[in-house]
Amino acid sequence: MKRISVVDFIKLTALSFSGIFEVGDSKKITPVSQALAVQREVPLFFTNEGDFSAYPIFSRKLPRITIDETVNTKIHHLNPVIKVGTIRVNGVSSAAILHIGSTDLIRAESKVKHIRKLLDDENNQK
Repeated sequence: MKRISVVDFIKLTALSFSGIFEVGDSKKITPVSQALAVQREVPLFFTNEGDFSAYPIFSRKLPRITIDETVNTKIHHLNPVIKVGTIRVNGVSSAAILHIGSTDLIRAESKVKHIRKLLDDENNQK
C-alpha cells in the first residue's frame, strides 16, 4: 500500500543551486551542484577563471556507500496518510532536497572549491 502525504501549509523562503522542492512521489532524484567560489581582499577578476577542469576535486568521483548486508523488513502501515500541519524551511540549496512523498532512489552530490586570495603582511604595511 502506498502512503499519502498531506501538508496543510509549506513556507519555503529560498530555493537555489540545484536544490529541489518535490511534492508527490518520484522514482529517482539526482541533483548535482558544483561551485567555485573565489574571494579576494582586492576585487580583481580575470576572464580565464572558473574552469572546473583546473581543479581535480571536480573530476574526482565521490565515494558511494555499498550495502552488502541483507536486511529483512516487513512494514504494515496502519494509517495510509502521513499528516503534517506546517513546514517552514529557510533554504534548500546545493543539491539538497525538500521532498514530500515517496522516492525509490536519491543520489545527491555537491562539490565546492573555496579559494581565498588574501594580501600578505608585506603588502598590507605602508
